[in-house]
Amino acid sequence: MANYRPSPADLKARAQDRLEDLLHRLAPGGKHARGVYMVCSPIRREKNPSFAVWTQGEACGAFKDFADPDATKGDIFGLVAYLNGHPIDDFEFARTWLEDFLGLATMTPAEKDEARRARERRRTEEAEAKAHKAQWAERQAHRAWSGGRVILPGSIPWLYLMHRGIDLRFVETYAGDLRWDRCEYFLGAEYVHEIRDGRPFRRKVRPGPMLPCILTPLRDGAGALRALHYTFIAPDGSGKADVEKPKLIWPQQLGLVMRIANGEGNHSPEEADALGASCTLVLTEGLEDGLSVALSAPDVRVWGCASISNFAHAPVGRPCVADVLIHAQNDHGNPAAQATVARAEDALARLGKPIARLIAPTGKDLNDTLRGKNG
Repeated sequence: MANYRPSPADLKARAQDRLEDLLHRLAPGGKHARGVYMVCSPIRREKNPSFAVWTQGEACGAFKDFADPDATKGDIFGLVAYLNGHPIDDFEFARTWLEDFLGLATMTPAEKDEARRARERRRTEEAEAKAHKAQWAERQAHRAWSGGRVILPGSIPWLYLMHRGIDLRFVETYAGDLRWDRCEYFLGAEYVHEIRDGRPFRRKVRPGPMLPCILTPLRDGAGALRALHYTFIAPDGSGKADVEKPKLIWPQQLGLVMRIANGEGNHSPEEADALGASCTLVLTEGLEDGLSVALSAPDVRVWGCASISNFAHAPVGRPCVADVLIHAQNDHGNPAAQATVARAEDALARLGKPIARLIAPTGKDLNDTLRGKNG
């Protein structure tokens, strides 16, 4: 039995199953938040939590040390090596350490089989729990939007949009998806971290502040509401709310879009598909840019993708889309952002639609252009 050595993939899976114990051994005292374990750097003895370990999905066990000037990062093998003072690419050390930590060298064949079956059971349970949580989150998002109010003249969000140069009365093919309500700014909530049934658990002890908020559905290719885009605004509508991140998405955005304007004929995507009617589709990052496009060019369909990373996943390969214009904010000083947009253009072009970029002639985006801002 002493010569038993699992494959790297099997060893990684076993280590991921025991990540909580591993972290307790090598990097204790951290906190879990949204799939990331944050702790003060065990290497540099920093006083601020700057060492991040991802705890969910395929990246489980991956880490990044933000306190390191080089922002050292790696997978779970690198994590073990790094926290033990070895180079992150010292796989043999990490492998030997993990085999000892997991007790693999002394396991009998029956114990190995039982460990494998237990791991498969846990993964099935986790997948089912994840699917259940996703369904619950979608229902909650739909309930929040359904309970929202239509944006009418004089309301707080109406004043906000007017402040941004947008009068909804003149958005000729407005898709009508926007609602508003007073919502909890959930990033402002306070939690305590506990262990329940051997697993980390966050318990809310204080809710975030209630703020006026524009609710924009994020819909899939079939038009189903899967998530919400929240724009938290100031109580007098004069701008965004004075919070760290006034725009939030819950539960997720991948492959989902905000349907902002319908374009020529004012048909929904499903109606246009059935009629064989197509027009130019403009993809924007945010709501305000999308409404700015719709004001200026009523014949184009407009969808908001919420982020440049989501451009590549927009459901553009349908009959109602004749060609695609991508509007990303002018960010010439950010090569990573430019590369992300370029990759999105390549990905969408493979769907057979002509692709081009829509550049704001002034300011950082088309809403700046609408308002006559130059910077």
